[in-house]
Amino acid sequence: KFMMNILIKPILLTTFFAASGWMLSGCSSSLDPNTFTVELNVEDTSNWYAQNQTATVLTIRSNSPDNIDATNVSINNGQCSYEGYRREIQYPQIFKMGQVLKLQLTGCGYNNVVQVDVETEQGTASYSFQ
Repeated sequence: KFMMNILIKPILLTTFFAASGWMLSGCSSSLDPNTFTVELNVEDTSNWYAQNQTATVLTIRSNSPDNIDATNVSINNGQCSYEGYRREIQYPQIFKMGQVLKLQLTGCGYNNVVQVDVETEQGTASYSFQ
């Protein structure tokens, strides 16, 4: 029994490290976060007939010199919904350098945003907010 325990631990550790290495290789689909700049703001949307209104707006700007297609944006792992800010939005969104996409949050507020993932055909860029 003692000999069995000695053999099982190295096998379990080897299996654990092999599985960990495989899981880490799954992260290779990540995209350099510098590809985009992501900002979260509260913007005044008041007008002459609707006073004192605001909207929480997520702004995504491409920093890439090459065109890049965003296939989806996920906020808080899809738990926060959004719509295009003052325009309809459809994917993919084709970004040129400096191009901006604004999303108005409808399912959560400014203080609730923790993570934003911008998914592209080259991988996903993730951004954290505190």
